[in-house]
Amino acid sequence: MILEEDGEAMLDDLEGLLSRLTGAQKQLILLSAKSRAFPDNNTLNKVATLALNISAVEALIAEARDQKARPVKAND
Repeated sequence: MILEEDGEAMLDDLEGLLSRLTGAQKQLILLSAKSRAFPDNNTLNKVATLALNISAVEALIAEARDQKARPVKAND
């Protein structure tokens, strides 16, 4: 269960994290494009790692939104 009493704050935190991760990935890609050289392995690994983390955070955000939209049952 992602959302607790401070669920709105947690969703805001996740969205902030997502923004920072996508910003970092975008910056790496743009710097690589600007250099006109093939990115080194370290840069490629960072971009790939960021992509995995972005996907994970997006999944948590989707779960949190779904949980927020779903009515809470007495047994939950």
